[in-house]
Formats: sequence, C-alpha cells, structure tokens
Amino acid sequence: MSLDCFREILDIVYIAKKLHETNKYELVTNSFFDTLDYEEYYENMYSLFANLFEYYNCWYYEYKNVELHIFSDPVIVDFFILAGKYGKQHNISDENNTYIQAAISVTHENLNFSYCLDWMLMGHIEPKRQYHSRLGVFISQDDCVDLACLAYGLIEIHEWFANMCVELSNLLDDD
Repeated sequence: MSLDCFREILDIVYIAKKLHETNKYELVTNSFFDTLDYEEYYENMYSLFANLFEYYNCWYYEYKNVELHIFSDPVIVDFFILAGKYGKQHNISDENNTYIQAAISVTHENLNFSYCLDWMLMGHIEPKRQYHSRLGVFISQDDCVDLACLAYGLIEIHEWFANMCVELSNLLDDD
C-alpha cells in the first residue's frame, strides 16, 4: 500500500511544528490548504514564502530559467542597524564584525543544501529605504529544489535574526 503525498504531508507537519515553536503557527492556517496534492503542495510552500517575511517578491527569468525570491523583514533590517552600531562602538569594520559574519554563516548553513539554489544576503547598516537589507534566493529550474528544506531554512534564518536583534539590543543597552 502506498500513500500519495506521504513525504509532502510529513514536510508540512514538520514545518507546522517549527512554526508553532517560533510562535508563528498562524502562518500554517494562512499558507496551507486543507487538502493536499502535488500541485497544492507547491502552492502551499510558495504561499508560506510570501507570508513568512513582511516583504516578499518573486521574479522568474525565463532566459536563465531562474526564480529570484527577495525576502526582507524588520528583524533583518534592525539586525544590520544594530550590528553596525555595535561595530562603531567597538571600532570594528563591517568586514570584521562578528555579528555580520555570523549572519552570513547562518544563512550559508541553512541554504546550502542544493546545487540548484544560490543566495545573497544584502545588509545595510545605514539603510536608505525600507527593507533595504534583504535576502535574495535564486532557484534554478533546471532541477528540483526541496521547497520544504528551503521553507525550514528560511524559518530558521528569520528566527536567528529575531533572536540576535534582542541580543544586540541588550548588549548595546549595557554599554
């Protein structure tokens, strides 16, 4: 006996559990349908991408067969502002700022699971506009990318930025 979409069901349960742990369970009801088939599974994941961060946009470049997803959120913007303030207080350049390096490292750990996926973290310590600091994710359509792994990685990255904003705020208040 086989069950259609068994792996996809488990992926959604795993993601729902993670969202519940991070107090974002409402994203499950906002992003996932009550029924599941292969097409709805992909719609569910893309809907979650759109709801996970405050700012989201997606473009498809047909000539390169690549999707570009842009994610930004106040926690990302605030993190880079706070990391910049920390660097200025301690006379640390942006290139040597351990917090900025840690952001790159966490993003690398969570998004380097497929050769069809690439990313770019653009952080600005003095943003000129809203959502200036952001994460760009490039998905090559030449092969399959596990969207559940991507969703889980994005949840982890968002959670890390939120935790680091609290840590940096406390650290800067103590100085």
